Amino acid sequence: MTDGKMKSSNKKGVVGAASFVVMLIGLYICSLYNFLLFHMLAEMFAVVTACSIFVVTWNARKFFKEKQFFPFIGIAYLFVGILDLVHAMTYKGVNIIPSIDANIPTQLWVSARYLESITLLSSFFIFKNKKKAETYLLGFTVVTTLILLSIFYWKIFPDCYLENAGGLTPFKKNSEYAICLILASALGALYFNRARFDKTLFNWLQASILITIVSELLFTTYIGVFSAAIILGHYFKIISFYCLYKALIETGLSQPYSLLYKDLADTRENYQNLFFNMIDGFARHRMILDENGNPVDYEFLETNQAFERLTGLKNVAGKTVTQMLPDIKDDPINWIDVYGNVALKGEPARFENYSASLEKCFSINAYSVNHGEFVTIFEDITERKEAVDALSSQRELLNTTLSHLGDGVISTDKTGRVAFINPAAEKLTGWPRAEALGKKLEQIFNVCRKENNEPTCKADEMDSLYEDQSMVFPDEGTLLHRDGTRIPIEEAVNPVKDKNGDVAGLVLIFRDITMWKQFQKKLQEANELLEDKVAQRTQTLHQTVERLQKEIEQRIKADARNQKADQELRSRAVQLRALAGKLTMAEQAERRRVAKVLHDGIQQYMAAAKLHLSGLERKIEDSRLRGMAIKIEETIGTCIQMARSLSADLSPPALYRGGLISGIRWLAGRMQERYGFRVTFKSEMENVSLPEDIMLLVFESVRELLFNSIKHSGMSEAQVKLTKSENQLCLCVKDAGSGFEPSEISVSENMKQGFGLFSIQERINLIGGTFEIKSEPGQGSRFNILLPYKTEAGSLVADNAPADSLKTDVDKDDSKHSEKEIRVLLADDHAIFRKGVFQSLRETEGIKVVGQAHDGLEIVELAQQLNPDVILMDVNMPGIDGIEATKRIYQAHPNIKILALSMYEKKDYARDMISAGAVDFISKGCSSSEMVAAIRNAATVSL
Repeated sequence: MTDGKMKSSNKKGVVGAASFVVMLIGLYICSLYNFLLFHMLAEMFAVVTACSIFVVTWNARKFFKEKQFFPFIGIAYLFVGILDLVHAMTYKGVNIIPSIDANIPTQLWVSARYLESITLLSSFFIFKNKKKAETYLLGFTVVTTLILLSIFYWKIFPDCYLENAGGLTPFKKNSEYAICLILASALGALYFNRARFDKTLFNWLQASILITIVSELLFTTYIGVFSAAIILGHYFKIISFYCLYKALIETGLSQPYSLLYKDLADTRENYQNLFFNMIDGFARHRMILDENGNPVDYEFLETNQAFERLTGLKNVAGKTVTQMLPDIKDDPINWIDVYGNVALKGEPARFENYSASLEKCFSINAYSVNHGEFVTIFEDITERKEAVDALSSQRELLNTTLSHLGDGVISTDKTGRVAFINPAAEKLTGWPRAEALGKKLEQIFNVCRKENNEPTCKADEMDSLYEDQSMVFPDEGTLLHRDGTRIPIEEAVNPVKDKNGDVAGLVLIFRDITMWKQFQKKLQEANELLEDKVAQRTQTLHQTVERLQKEIEQRIKADARNQKADQELRSRAVQLRALAGKLTMAEQAERRRVAKVLHDGIQQYMAAAKLHLSGLERKIEDSRLRGMAIKIEETIGTCIQMARSLSADLSPPALYRGGLISGIRWLAGRMQERYGFRVTFKSEMENVSLPEDIMLLVFESVRELLFNSIKHSGMSEAQVKLTKSENQLCLCVKDAGSGFEPSEISVSENMKQGFGLFSIQERINLIGGTFEIKSEPGQGSRFNILLPYKTEAGSLVADNAPADSLKTDVDKDDSKHSEKEIRVLLADDHAIFRKGVFQSLRETEGIKVVGQAHDGLEIVELAQQLNPDVILMDVNMPGIDGIEATKRIYQAHPNIKILALSMYEKKDYARDMISAGAVDFISKGCSSSEMVAAIRNAATVSL
């Protein structure tokens, strides 16, 4: 719609609305002047509107898309208008019909509203009804007549208004509510079927029903027939009928194409969709003539999408064919003349042609709709032509194959006459192709079969196959040649069925089996001979089988004995490995026992002896005797050092305290110290938690491998590396020495070396690991120890040796001491060593031993009680060790100086003790003077 038309339509709508408002104002003025005049004008407006609706819908009923709905509504409102007219004529005070009270017009009002509401609800359920409009007219006539008779004649219609009984009756009020409910249902039905109506029509109908509901609700409240509720209810009734007027009269008359002829517009749209969406290409053309009236070109007027898709030509409307296809005049077919005959003479044409320019094959129908114009419908038959050509090729291939086939082939039509015979069949039957075609099959193909050992010939078997499709011929028979010769054949017959499943012909395939029969006879003779030989061989084979069965039984018994022996051997091997594991643990236990004896016994006694000797030395005045005492002291010191070294080699304290990584680090330093052999150790892990037996086995294996490198590699260094992969530890020991050939090492020679390679391998395998040897002469050696590893592996075992219970030697009365004295508290689990230290320090001026403790817990308690200046703290003690005791005392009493003591080398424990809070570390093998100096230095250290 253009802007001008829209403005004009809006202007008309404003004028119409203004006129309606003016009419309502006029009616209001009339109601002030005379209520009866107002009532009559309002009812007549509704009556005229209802009659107008009937006139429009009745005369245009053939053009509506919904051919049932609109006539049904129009007819119904005619009779609603009739009831409203009678209602207006009988209204109280009008006196057109005398002696009428207020009850009758009220009854007419209720009946009209019932008819209106029921009609609106029913109208949405008759869209598919095929009844004629005349039937509806007759039905409403009968209903309206019965209503009028029930009110005026029979007087059986329920009372609606009684002036002497309070006005409106319950029936009247309930009826108004029931009518509102019916109208609400009609409103829902209208919304459900909204797709069937024009949007404007739907909106006006919806407004009319809603306003009618409001009007009916107002009519339930009045008391007198001239009350204000009646006036307001009639206003809403007028507005309701105005909405019906807008929906069915104005819309029907001013917009015929959108309402009355909506079906025609839909039909046109459907045909346009069909035209543009059809599969075949469509094009309409206008022929262009020269001055003599001869066709020289043609113009494209209209095309569809299929035409563009099939031809590849787009946007051709208004263009000529010579513009779009310049080479068309070079085509062997003069298309302009062909289409000229169609356009000028009206002769339709149908043909197929291959377009070289488009590389497609088309089926074209051309016809003329107007003189000088023609229409073409294109169908792309390229695939069909290709399929036909392929079918022709296949048919030719099949004919060639059948012609050269060694088997005879005969096919018949549905009448049983020969339609095809190949050269092989010609030779076997004696019938040439020219004579055989068209003859009945049994004339040229006659087969004898054996029944009851008598040869017979039946010609009716082929006919029976057409009737009984399940019939199967015997496989073999004797064919009678045309010259009477008998030929043994093998045959097969198959029916050929059409699309309906009926037999349309037969295909017979047969072959000469003369040679096969001869071969069969010879084969039978050979089989008989073979059966005799097989019987002989079977007997011999049976005897052989019996011997084999006996031999198998013997071998089964032997295998059982072997398996039992193997199981016993495996059991012994497991026992041997377990014994080897126990032997390793026993060996390590003995090492630790000897180391403990050295550490807790011999070393402690020698340290105490050295301290006693040192104290004695200070008292000897004879220089010769003092020199001898000094030499004895040095000798004892050397013995202490040798015992310490031997104890460390037997049971490395770093291994038992810090685990495998700490032990290997100690081993690397030991190798450098004792043999000058440099060992580089790298670990990807800070700590490894292994069971004690496995840790000891791995440590001894690494030590043995390093000893081998020292002895045999010829190098002064080696590398040890610890890595971890998923659930596995790898400990690699390698050197760049002379190397060796692993296969040349014998077990006996290897075992002579002590904890040799073979022993390492066996013991590593015992704990579920793997020992790999990679070495070549001149290329160095590499040994990998692979162990299964999980983080929840066994924990370490502390080397806590039991000690005799000691009593604290504390002088309670000497708690007050001289400020110049250094009060010393002694902690050691060896009584002999404590006694030696006590005797040595007791004779030293300025130092006083105020107490002794034999374990870590006791020294912590004494430190709390006595608050000494210096504590001599042994590293290894029962309960808690010296390191833990040092931590606790230092945290509680940072002013107490702690001096660490140990029979082991300083570097083994010094770092841990100093980290815990000790100020220095001295060896138990030191002299008395060295210990006194260390105590004095410790006392002067400021923290």
